[in-house]
Amino acid sequence: MSNHRGTTVWITGDQCTLQNSALAGCDKKTTTVLMIESIKRAQQRSYHKRKLVLIYSVMRHFAAELRKAGWTVDYYEERENFEDPLKEHIETRKPTGFRMMEQSEFGVTERMVKNLGPIPCQVTSHTQFISSAEDFDSLHKTPDSRVTMETFYHKMRMKTGLLMDGKEPFGGSWNYDKENRQPPGKSVHFSQPLASPADKITADVIDMVNRHFASHIGSVSKSTWNLAVTREDALKEAADFFDNRLDLFGPYQDAMVTGQVSMNHSMLSAYINVGLLHPLELAREAESRYLNGTARLASVEGYVRQLIGWREYIWRVYWRLMPEYRKRNTLDANNSLPEFFWTGDTDMKCMSEALSHVREFAYAHHILRLMVLGNFSLLAALEPVQVNDWFWAMFIDGYDWVMVPNVIGMVLHADGGYVGTKPYAASANYINKMSDYCKKCKYNPKTVVGKDACPFNSLYWDFLARNYSKFEHNHRMVMMMRNLDGKGEEQISEIREQAKHYLNAMARGERI
Repeated sequence: MSNHRGTTVWITGDQCTLQNSALAGCDKKTTTVLMIESIKRAQQRSYHKRKLVLIYSVMRHFAAELRKAGWTVDYYEERENFEDPLKEHIETRKPTGFRMMEQSEFGVTERMVKNLGPIPCQVTSHTQFISSAEDFDSLHKTPDSRVTMETFYHKMRMKTGLLMDGKEPFGGSWNYDKENRQPPGKSVHFSQPLASPADKITADVIDMVNRHFASHIGSVSKSTWNLAVTREDALKEAADFFDNRLDLFGPYQDAMVTGQVSMNHSMLSAYINVGLLHPLELAREAESRYLNGTARLASVEGYVRQLIGWREYIWRVYWRLMPEYRKRNTLDANNSLPEFFWTGDTDMKCMSEALSHVREFAYAHHILRLMVLGNFSLLAALEPVQVNDWFWAMFIDGYDWVMVPNVIGMVLHADGGYVGTKPYAASANYINKMSDYCKKCKYNPKTVVGKDACPFNSLYWDFLARNYSKFEHNHRMVMMMRNLDGKGEEQISEIREQAKHYLNAMARGERI
């Protein structure tokens, strides 16, 4: 019997869905699915071990799912690179053509097609997003104009019909953020998310990751693994969120509590980004919970906005502005990433808590990312590429398309104000209000200078002072700049010396 088959569908680790458009219309009798594990690819950055286990285990389980569905799958486990197994596959199967869904990372589709040499390849559209390029591009009045996430979100609501009564939003408002900013109360209860234990396939992947990536951040074992690696289990975890956490997701989505990792967050983003779940199915399920009276509108709207607003917006910003976008550094931030971002060795309780979540779980919820880790990176003038690459490597849901607009734009305001019209800069006051961290910290959140002064405070004022010319005419920063102007030259000088002390200590590798 001949091994020759007409078409090869090449599927990568973040495309593990039966809705993969490259599979559509293919004859199972004449098609081979190609999947390759490349150790070299995973060594390009110090990716968190937990992230690597998830991707490799999802791939292996998806290959088994494809075979069960009647597909022929050439799966190359634990290979050094992509090139050698690709060559073996071509020599064995002698395909007359390839198909692949477009890759999520800029330039990768072109590199993969180039590796095929003279064999033709049909690139199909990405199926894990709801919007089209036209949806986004049509909102730009000129090629250089910007479009806010809120404007794009309104368009996506109208396109999908989610939370809409004809042309009007449910409840009369598009956005219920004002109801979703409650600090944590002592009586607030957060239910733990459903866990998906490791099976034999995942256990084998854990052993493989520990062999090849021993120096990478993170600790993984069969006994502690708790993430879904199949669509079936991901759907169970999604149902658990909708049943037990969605209703109270909104009010406390910005809250931070010591020892609480998941809070009321969905914990589903990693599954969406590898293909196990689709954002639209989750958004429609969330809407149904409002319609049947089991979840409040503010919570449902906030969650839907994350899925069809923010996620889609970030995807479109990435593809409209790359590759130049990732190199932007409008605020001239050039300080090196401190060693404690990798080790977690810091006296700042908020940073220590956030970094412990990342080191253990390859996860921290969005406010820890933006207002603790990101805010510190902004205030301390950390170099954007270094910060972006750290977020990309460390977070289980992080990919290039995810992190570049989020970090370069949202977190660091390095894009000149495309993603956000003002930087998300804050002193310790915000963290003290929205968390219980400051009560257990070495530093005083109310002190700006002195031995026990919280670094966030002096760094905040130093950030505004050194970027004064860039922000003085920003209408959204009038109050912040007015407060800075209200301080005398001597006070500003003292504050900036305090900030310089912390920045120099970090540069020397000293603990702060």
